[in-house]
Amino acid sequence: MKLKVENVNIFRGYVHACKDVSFECKEGEIIGIVGPNGAGKTSLLQGLMGLIPIQSGHVYLNDLEITNLPPYKIARLGVGYVPEDRRLFGDLTVKENILLPCWGKKVKVEEGMFSVFEELFPKIKELYNKRSMYCSGGEQMLTAIYRALSSKPKLLLLDECFEGLAPIMRKNIRDYLLKEKSKGMLAVLTESNPNFLTWVDKLYRIERGEISEVKTS
Repeated sequence: MKLKVENVNIFRGYVHACKDVSFECKEGEIIGIVGPNGAGKTSLLQGLMGLIPIQSGHVYLNDLEITNLPPYKIARLGVGYVPEDRRLFGDLTVKENILLPCWGKKVKVEEGMFSVFEELFPKIKELYNKRSMYCSGGEQMLTAIYRALSSKPKLLLLDECFEGLAPIMRKNIRDYLLKEKSKGMLAVLTESNPNFLTWVDKLYRIERGEISEVKTS
């Protein structure tokens, strides 16, 4: 799979949140986008996921244009998304939240999936039956990440997911992404803190909606 973003422009009201943003993410590649709060990171990922409209420009998965497709159609194409605000269902348990994409896409739950999650974070077993509304911020973010991973996405979009995690969890998630990258998965990660993304293949900076490349491995 390949993601291609061409001259994307997004407005939030009168604010030009993303200005002619272009980049490519190839199979087995992880891209990082850093920038301060309000720079356009969240707007960009929401636009790629179809959650807010892209006013002009194009987004392609392989040769298929997905610009402004509904989010559920983009998800069915193999795109996983972890929003900054997590968007969990508070009345559902952690395990139920994790399984939601599998139910929606009618994906068979792999027996070994939860053992992989437990290897990354052994204490997750203690949270499976806990309602997500009672989880800490870090536990909720972890649940949101596992929810996105549960359907084995080909492309993963993560919006400022490392900030609320303990260092050991950041390392474990990073190692997992690198392992999945070797199998062909691609990912786009955004963060305010560039120190969280020193390991990515390409690093971009976005400020006032404009993007520029700052590192290529």
